[in-house]
Amino acid sequence: MTQSLTTLDNSLPAPVAIDPDRLARLEEKARLSAVIEPWKPEPGDTLTGAIVGSRKEQGPFGPQHQALIQRPDGSVVAVWLTAWLLERLRAEDAEIGSLVALTFHGQEQSKTGKRFNRMTVVVG
Repeated sequence: MTQSLTTLDNSLPAPVAIDPDRLARLEEKARLSAVIEPWKPEPGDTLTGAIVGSRKEQGPFGPQHQALIQRPDGSVVAVWLTAWLLERLRAEDAEIGSLVALTFHGQEQSKTGKRFNRMTVVVG
């Protein structure tokens, strides 16, 4: 039986078995989270690499998901997953391990007056 953190009382620590593999994965995730920077492209910039995961972060419009892209040099960059970008990645059958090239063409305005980021997505 597990106990919620919100209902814990002043009980003594309960012994638990810690799975070393789970702990190693957690430590790696924490290490990567500390060094992941968001991609802030200028028009014409291209990000290439492999999709290595996703995460949920507080964005300018509330909580949003980011795709995590590992560059060839090993660094990991977070890209905001807009509805359009997520749909493009799904349409290309992108998954963890897929190679991807994202090219940012700049901000544009739709016919309805809404501003959006124009991008090209290639999945290999």
